[in-house]
Amino acid sequence: MRSVLLLFTLFFSLHSLAQNEKILSKKGMIILEENKHIPYLNVKLTNGNFRYTDEQGIEKELLMKEVMYIEDEQNAKIFTNKTVVERYKKNEEKRLEEEKTATAERNLKKQEERAKLEEERKLKLLPNGIYYTKEDFLNKNPNSTEIIVPKGLIGFEKPELNGIPDVCFFYSKNSDKKIKKVFAIAYEGHLYFQIQAILNNRNKTDRAQTNDFPNSFSRVLIAGENYYYLESDLVNLWVQGVAYNMGATGTFIAQDLSSANVKLGRTQNFGSKKGIVWDIKNKEFNIFKNCNDYNDFIKNLYPDGIQECDKHQPDILKVREAIEKIK
Repeated sequence: MRSVLLLFTLFFSLHSLAQNEKILSKKGMIILEENKHIPYLNVKLTNGNFRYTDEQGIEKELLMKEVMYIEDEQNAKIFTNKTVVERYKKNEEKRLEEEKTATAERNLKKQEERAKLEEERKLKLLPNGIYYTKEDFLNKNPNSTEIIVPKGLIGFEKPELNGIPDVCFFYSKNSDKKIKKVFAIAYEGHLYFQIQAILNNRNKTDRAQTNDFPNSFSRVLIAGENYYYLESDLVNLWVQGVAYNMGATGTFIAQDLSSANVKLGRTQNFGSKKGIVWDIKNKEFNIFKNCNDYNDFIKNLYPDGIQECDKHQPDILKVREAIEKIK
């Protein structure tokens, strides 16, 4: 009899507590299983569910099985649904694993796309190797096939460059010595001409051009049966000389004539990126010194490629378009 009375008393107490709708917390946050946060006022337990007032003053109700946590104004947890918490953790672990897999798949796809693009960029004009002279180059006979690496132009410590640079130095991998006084290098399917070789083998009308890095290399961007096209930051020697002799005033004049070599970080370099073609038939380089010089080159080969010459240098993008037509 006493046991029955005790059970009845316990049931009556729990039932009364639920019916009294005692306020559990005056202000805080309800956190649902999907980690949604709901601000509340006066949350209370009613018939196994949570009733609260939202920020608009509307009274709402949530099933207990929907709620993961209830926190008060000091972020202290006043209710924790362990079943929901465990389910949320498992779902979150699954989501993170799926996200990790998806990220790995995206990265792999990007790598494959980059590799495909890089393969398409390879002109494969000559066997990989170092070509000491023009004759070696013409005979497609590399003098050395030692392992080489591209490095940047600027800085005392020159780190190896990733990918395929358009402009660089080449160093021996084993000795770490800079490659000098050669004609060309075929590297990873890409052809590079050394700047000094370009200057030594240019058309006789292309004098007065120089470069601060004669042992650097420029990559061939476009190639066909008639021409190999590349670009390099070249300086008009006479403009540079006048500017140096005139001091600061000359510097401003030279900078007005052609853009500074910003990429190399040298404000005193009065050159600009100029188009260069290796003329396969005539076995020489033709440097587009300025817009008029480019027009002289292109007018008979592709009249539609002639430019207006509003500026001293031609539009380099239009130059590339024209070369694609005549290459």
